[in-house]
Amino acid sequence: MVALSKAVLFYNTKSGHSRADKHLQIIENHFAQNQILVQIYEVPLPQQEIDAIIKTAIQDGAEMVIAAGGDGTVSFVGQALVGTQVPLGIIPLGTGNMLAKELKIPLRLEKALETITLPEKNIIQMDTFELDGQCYILNVSVGVSPEVMKETPSEEKRRYGFLAYIAHATAQLFGLKLRRFFLEYDNNKTVQLASEIVVTNARTFGSESFKLADNIAIDDGILDILVIRAKNIFDLLGLAISIFTKKQYTNPAIRMYQFRDYCRIDSQSILRSQADGDVIGQTPLMIKVNPQSLKVITGKPDIYQS
Repeated sequence: MVALSKAVLFYNTKSGHSRADKHLQIIENHFAQNQILVQIYEVPLPQQEIDAIIKTAIQDGAEMVIAAGGDGTVSFVGQALVGTQVPLGIIPLGTGNMLAKELKIPLRLEKALETITLPEKNIIQMDTFELDGQCYILNVSVGVSPEVMKETPSEEKRRYGFLAYIAHATAQLFGLKLRRFFLEYDNNKTVQLASEIVVTNARTFGSESFKLADNIAIDDGILDILVIRAKNIFDLLGLAISIFTKKQYTNPAIRMYQFRDYCRIDSQSILRSQADGDVIGQTPLMIKVNPQSLKVITGKPDIYQS
């Protein structure tokens, strides 16, 4: 593989672990030392502006587009690369960094930079999914998690990291209740009582300690639906244990379905939704699978081998 010579990078100054002055200097020095011409843009920016910058960069010969930030940043940047042959590089600077963990990308800045600029890179074609005209990469959910994300200020995420979510999640536990959901997926229909519905593209479930079943892969053309029936703290504790021990299929508090084409989620009462860590809207949701639609650089040759 020919060494990288030209790239464009989007740096999210508001990401959970971003230290703009210090980190930007490290990034610029690394690319200069490796004789790689890189254009750096600070985000957030409107999606249309990001799309236009990437389109122009590709026309001008950019060989890689890099997202430096959290999962939301990766999602916004990755959307513009869906269907192209230009790979996405990830520098994890967010609160959760779930995709980086899924792809075994180092969380340390210097190691992540080395991973994406090696002449011999590990690249896969990962699945994405479309929702309301925008592509996402990891998950979408309705129920408790969007409320937690809405109530967690950016400054708290920056200061406390993943612990900020936990603090606000604790407050939500006292309001847990089952709601009626209407699911349709690949011409199947079901009505479920649940506290949360999650559609996931990856095994990583919140942190590295919690991974879903080994048959879930980010490049298999399949998305998984998790119907979570947690009525109290004891249900959540049992759910956490079953995920940690990879026995979620035997836990009555969780049901799992799969789809290759589409999934529609509706609820009896209107509920907020989140995708890739950002609150995006409300029910109903229509999700469409885009199989193997995004080239992304990973940390290991086979990310699904321990």
